[in-house]
Amino acid sequence: MARLDLLKKKIIEKPKHSGEVSSRELEGIGEETVDMDRVDQIVKKMKKKYRDEGVEFGEPSGKLSELRGIIAEGKGAQLNLRNVEDLREVKSPVVKSVGSLYLKMRRFLEPISKIASALPQFETLGFQLYSANMHYSARQFVALAVTGATIVFFVGLTLSSAFLILIDMPLAFKVVAVPVISFIAALFSLMIILMIPQQKAKSRGDAISIELPFALRHMATELRAGIGLYRTIQAIATAGYGALSEEFARTITEIEEGTDTKDALRHLALRTQCKALRTALMHVIRALKTGGNLSGIMSDIAEDVAFELRLKTRDFAAKMNFFGIIFIFAAIVVPVMIAVLGGIRNSPLDAAGGISFKAMLPLTPEIIAIIYLVLLPLMLGLFIMYIRTVQPKV
Repeated sequence: MARLDLLKKKIIEKPKHSGEVSSRELEGIGEETVDMDRVDQIVKKMKKKYRDEGVEFGEPSGKLSELRGIIAEGKGAQLNLRNVEDLREVKSPVVKSVGSLYLKMRRFLEPISKIASALPQFETLGFQLYSANMHYSARQFVALAVTGATIVFFVGLTLSSAFLILIDMPLAFKVVAVPVISFIAALFSLMIILMIPQQKAKSRGDAISIELPFALRHMATELRAGIGLYRTIQAIATAGYGALSEEFARTITEIEEGTDTKDALRHLALRTQCKALRTALMHVIRALKTGGNLSGIMSDIAEDVAFELRLKTRDFAAKMNFFGIIFIFAAIVVPVMIAVLGGIRNSPLDAAGGISFKAMLPLTPEIIAIIYLVLLPLMLGLFIMYIRTVQPKV
């Protein structure tokens, strides 16, 4: 039974020595009469609260199972609070349109959604959505991903058909190539969309890493001034530290709902993608259990985090010397070399032995155009993307 249905049942039912009391019997008890409208209001309020947090998990294990139990307030509970039909009520017009399209084509897209749910990414999708603070359930996001892939499939059909019509190729090849190209494009787009929560959670962790040293020093100052840990967490939640403040605000919400401070901090450590914050929170939890000096611990952790960030920056600067050599070779030497060899290959003059040498160079004008317009820009683009990926976020 769902968590909220169980809660509602517990509210409207009271034990009796000889068994359970039905709701009809409760109406005549007087002081024990239950206001069903009030019960429904409580259930709707709790349901809305958890819907806003986008809580829904499949069947994860290990830490993900623990985190699911944390959110559901019960280790074995499953919450299905956000259904696909709720996509009609999303504020984003794009998401609302995509969700409405899925519901209109549900008869055809739902089997595809079930197949997509069997992919390995689905096992951790609920956790990644929650970690990225994306207010969608796993089923909702799979529905959006499948609809997006379907749109890409039909767009691919149109574009590939128009492109192949202009090319002089056998008709049989065109008939086979058009759906194959469209299917590959749709499958690729589906995989990319399903990876968005993971990438966003990682980016969120990187953003937390940037603000973490300053926030830890802030916390150390507050604690040293005699302010309690709860008020310190509240100060960080409202201090404008970006994603870090949002995570602390979620922790404050858990504490206000009755969760112990140590447990709420452990939940934050479980869901965050920032290793430094996870380490800092574990030290804080250990200090709370043993009675250590929190302000001193915060200062030491802040220094350690700042030192690690400086090391990452220094290592990246050292790597850039090697990257600079590769960039010069790829962006300057290779284009000039191809231009020189292309000029030799397409020269009308033939020196002694030049015919055999020219025949060895496959640098026709068409190939040179492909190299300059496609291969070199693609290689440089991938190189720049790699540098941006490995660049430390400081």
